[in-house]
Amino acid sequence: MFTVEILIEDATNGLAMEKLLHLLNVDTVKDYQILKGIDLGKLIALNTNAGKQASSQAAGKTAPPAAKPPSADSAHDIMHQLESFKANNTLIRLTVVKAQGIKLNLPCRILNFDRDNQNVTVYHVDEKKVYLFKLNEIDDYVAFDQK
Repeated sequence: MFTVEILIEDATNGLAMEKLLHLLNVDTVKDYQILKGIDLGKLIALNTNAGKQASSQAAGKTAPPAAKPPSADSAHDIMHQLESFKANNTLIRLTVVKAQGIKLNLPCRILNFDRDNQNVTVYHVDEKKVYLFKLNEIDDYVAFDQK
């Protein structure tokens, strides 16, 4: 058994994870465990931490107001964009990384976005099927130009 740290750079965390999984899925590697490295789930952590801070301030702690991390604004922007795509019925290309590095790339429209449960329900326009993804599974999205 070996303990290693491997740096793989790519355009997105999902693509880097995919390359790592291809390297590890060979006959000579009997088993592996990825303990850390991919930065998925940041939005959930941000929302969880924001809820904890609000409850601790409500409990009477007089801590000085902390500066909001820059990624909290981006998380809010992402949620706002997804709701905008839903309201405008915008066609988007969604890149999703599922369990074990399975990557999906689908043209779709957002049917529902559940902020509380961090779920996104989409309609795949080619397959004519409905899919449900967790927000932390979404690696990237691009809106198609509406002409």
